[in-house]
Amino acid sequence: MTEKQMKDMSRRDLMTRLAGITLLGSATVVIKESQAGGHTMPEAIAYPPSDPELFADIDKVLKRTEQIWLAQEWWRLPEEIWDREDPTPIYIAEELYNVMIGWETLDRYIFPPKKGLDAFRWGYSNLFVKHLAPGVALALYDHWFEIKIRAPGPIGIPRHGFDRVLSIYNLRDDGWRQSLYAQCPLGPDTYARRMAEKLVGDDWEEFYKDVKSKDIQDPRLQKK
Repeated sequence: MTEKQMKDMSRRDLMTRLAGITLLGSATVVIKESQAGGHTMPEAIAYPPSDPELFADIDKVLKRTEQIWLAQEWWRLPEEIWDREDPTPIYIAEELYNVMIGWETLDRYIFPPKKGLDAFRWGYSNLFVKHLAPGVALALYDHWFEIKIRAPGPIGIPRHGFDRVLSIYNLRDDGWRQSLYAQCPLGPDTYARRMAEKLVGDDWEEFYKDVKSKDIQDPRLQKK
């Protein structure tokens, strides 16, 4: 077994335990349609087609965001990704109770007196974009992150998370710039269920088809 496989197994075991505890506590019932109160919705959402040119432009910004994080150069985000011409940028972080509005708040969040971030990795997928008005665009996408806090003990153990994100971009002379970044996490029980689903291996479908192709008979159930 490789070092990577051992690491993945360790992470999978931890996430499985967390998911199991939360699922048992919430007593969530999993059925073919996701339900919340009286509301129902399909398991998967098919976004309408995005404008190809706009998609390419916003995807370019997100790719640059990913590159900045992989290089651990987060100080580039306010200048290269965010719209500094917007006097009231908005950042809705999943870990904070309050919404951050304005550069004084955002700059303090990105550049705290003592940076506790030891390492951070970020990625995205399932991008959808649309024009809201001339020079204003909305983006929806899934993102994941891996983070390590600079601290001793359990808090310093690397952890993984994922969210949906809604962003607003303004078109400036140097391209599209981010004006709003809102993380949209799932509710605790839904998040735990989704986390458990993500833990299923990529080879599950192949394994499942193989199982279903076999005529498995439990001899204990055969009638005498």
